[in-house]
Amino acid sequence: MLRILLVLFLMLTSCTESVHEVKLRDTSGRSVPLSQFRGKPLVVYVWSGTCIGHTEDLRELVKLYPKVRERAELISVAVMMSPGDVESFLRKVELDPDYPILADEKGEFAQKVTLVFLPATLIFDEEGRLVESYPGLPENLLSLIPSH
Repeated sequence: MLRILLVLFLMLTSCTESVHEVKLRDTSGRSVPLSQFRGKPLVVYVWSGTCIGHTEDLRELVKLYPKVRERAELISVAVMMSPGDVESFLRKVELDPDYPILADEKGEFAQKVTLVFLPATLIFDEEGRLVESYPGLPENLLSLIPSH
């Protein structure tokens, strides 16, 4: 029973932390504080170079981005990859997205948010609190974004 209460406590306290405290790097190596996305819901597609299906998901996000940005901010986070690794991957698959793709080289984002799936789509509220987590890229992504 004590173990169950501890797990519930950890889940509840992790939900109240803000992802806006995290700083990642873009493909040029510049620091990007996620606090710059405060004020709108934030959709984060999280992947790694070893994930299956992430290339197709990233391409689909290019198509969805104009509609998503009407309601939320959208970024992609490459876990345990350097900015150079991400840039090389994007060149290899000939992908040049309009939305930011950020590198989480040290796993800071992954430590802040418990990742159950990889790849995953995470939706945060305006204050950076996790609202929902989905495996991969949900087909109905637009309908999952909360209106603010």
